[in-house]
Amino acid sequence: MGEEVGFEDVFRSLRRSRVRTETLMFLYKSYLMASYPAEIARKTGIDPTNIIGGLRGMGSRFDESNSLLNVRLVEKVELGNATYYRLSERSKLFIESLKMA
Repeated sequence: MGEEVGFEDVFRSLRRSRVRTETLMFLYKSYLMASYPAEIARKTGIDPTNIIGGLRGMGSRFDESNSLLNVRLVEKVELGNATYYRLSERSKLFIESLKMA
């Protein structure tokens, strides 16, 4: 994850997955709040396994290179034994630039 991720990669990631897009928009609406995958699943109506796949990749169905973590739209926050996810500042700016266009 050391190399720069371009907007083309971001668009490709979102265009290819409704799960990633809906997950990202849920996190955008709750900006600054970190959420765990089960909470995201419950509030979006998407299966928890698919949420995890969209966030970090999982097998062939959710390619890790297109995951929200890999394209740096989401940040992983570990508190104790729990893992939470929140919108990155880069992602917030990206979404707001699209809203202005």
